[in-house]
Amino acid sequence: MSFITSTGTLIAVVVGEPATLDQAGFSALTYVNAGEVTNISEYGATAQVVTHEPLATGVTQKAKGFINNGSVTLQMARDSADAGQLIFAAGVTGLNKNAEHSFRVTYQDGSIDYFTGKIFSYTKNPAGANSVVGSSVQIEINSNIVEVV
Repeated sequence: MSFITSTGTLIAVVVGEPATLDQAGFSALTYVNAGEVTNISEYGATAQVVTHEPLATGVTQKAKGFINNGSVTLQMARDSADAGQLIFAAGVTGLNKNAEHSFRVTYQDGSIDYFTGKIFSYTKNPAGANSVVGSSVQIEINSNIVEVV
């Protein structure tokens, strides 16, 4: 099989950065899994487009500019007693609001993505009838994503 499903994917968080931004550094940290996560958005590097338009040719030339590793949005059922969700809340307006956090996304096949970032939101969504009260978390990624296969 050449693909996996999202079932079993976990995201974990810890306050602080690793000593080194590589597999060894990230794996030395002690993470807390975030509970009740139902969706993890797409994330990853995107290069900005730098253009140059020489008058002589009339042809736009393009090059890669700064790399933005993007952001990730988490959707979850709100659990005010969940240790991971408590870290998210403290990362927005609490004690750790200015702290860099480290994240670990573990996939069903055992592969892992590590990255650092800041937590910009932890919101509440009461929704409508027949709904679970939810939360969204917005993480802005500040490091390269370290993939471990």
